[in-house]
Amino acid sequence: MKSRVPFFILIVGVIISRIPLIFGGYGTDGDAWRIAQTSLMLWNEGIYHISRFPGFPLYEFLQTPIIALGGSVASNAACLAVFILSILVFKSILEQWKVPHEDLVLLAFAFLPIFWKNSAVTMDYIWGLLGILATLSCVLNRHIAVAGIILGLAAGIRMTNIIYTVPLLLLFTFENRRQILIFISVALFTTILCYIPALRSEDYNILAQEFFNRTTERSFITLFSQFLYRAVYSLGLIGWGCITLFVFTRRTTIRVALAANQFVVSGAVVAVGLSFFVLLPDEREYLIPAIPFLLLCCAFLFSRLQFGITVIALLSYTFVSIDVIDHKFGKSTLNVTVQEGYVMKEYYGRAEFLERRTKISQALVPDSSIVMIGMGPAFWLENPYVRHDAAMEKEFQQESARSIYGTERYFIYATKKPQLDELRKRGYSVYYWDEMEDFLETFIGYKFADERIAPIKTLQSQITSP
Repeated sequence: MKSRVPFFILIVGVIISRIPLIFGGYGTDGDAWRIAQTSLMLWNEGIYHISRFPGFPLYEFLQTPIIALGGSVASNAACLAVFILSILVFKSILEQWKVPHEDLVLLAFAFLPIFWKNSAVTMDYIWGLLGILATLSCVLNRHIAVAGIILGLAAGIRMTNIIYTVPLLLLFTFENRRQILIFISVALFTTILCYIPALRSEDYNILAQEFFNRTTERSFITLFSQFLYRAVYSLGLIGWGCITLFVFTRRTTIRVALAANQFVVSGAVVAVGLSFFVLLPDEREYLIPAIPFLLLCCAFLFSRLQFGITVIALLSYTFVSIDVIDHKFGKSTLNVTVQEGYVMKEYYGRAEFLERRTKISQALVPDSSIVMIGMGPAFWLENPYVRHDAAMEKEFQQESARSIYGTERYFIYATKKPQLDELRKRGYSVYYWDEMEDFLETFIGYKFADERIAPIKTLQSQITSP
């Protein structure tokens, strides 16, 4: 009987390593803050508005009591609990499939930087991953209807998870036609049930139109560039370098590995994940469902030494990254640099964001002022210096918050030219946050200098008042 001590130590290590992230707000992804806003509105007003297209209804409903009662700490901790469950399920799959180098695969899964970061944040990626792994486990144990329900729930958390129905069908034989029908129909029916609240949301059509306008405007070159860069930096340049090198040296073993159904199914999941990512490469986290199966493929192909070296290379991305693009202050330029790793960047990014948010919240602007900040809920949630102002949000037709200092000091997302002229006629002084200058000017379609709009500077050590 195997000792459970190493696995217990692994889980304790996972918990301890995530603690610094749990207490850093909802995360650096603005979508996490929008989820929190959706959940709080549902809790406080009984009204459900999707956080963004196409809706993430089941996840937002699950988060509602967690966020309402415990805020970001509770929602981040809940994500960590879900990740620990996913480790347990993944471990059972490794044992059932008799995956080589099981201990190293489990170690890589537990501490892979993309999982490390996303297991302590208010986003749905890990929740969906648990659903996909649990679906696989149920199919392996021939609990077909339960597998369909779980995959449907995973799709209710994030719609695109339903695409993993396709590679999982490889676990069935032609004689299992009835089981295939049950699996697909139950998964689709559960997904549809989950999405009824989203489809009934008042602003669904508006958000859908905005999404399709945004995604169809990109050229093929832009789309492919985003795919290539974000796919590489989901695991890091060093990690992918090791994987590529060892796949090349072990290419003769691929034919042998193809005889194992476990390898074929894992490879199919990776192929489906990458195919979807080509179409919509907005966030590297979209690859999360496929990454455990990439680890499985490598485990089947590599020797223990090769896989051990690969794990070290992958985990190094936690602390250091060799990047080919410099992202200083939101401006991307080609430049090979050694930067903070994936997890470290998240940790320091959260702290830096909260610090700068506090600075802009305390900006010394006169009464009857409006500051364009290019942010929504990420600015006012859990921010003691401002209050969300729903009344002015309707009037401005922009996400709005009011300062607790002075009179009529507002922070809004942005304002287009006609509304800018109207606000000035009403006596408001208008400013913008210097850190968001490039983004805001792209969004509003005019230059701040042309309109003589002064910045509020927070890139310096002290706030500069207008």
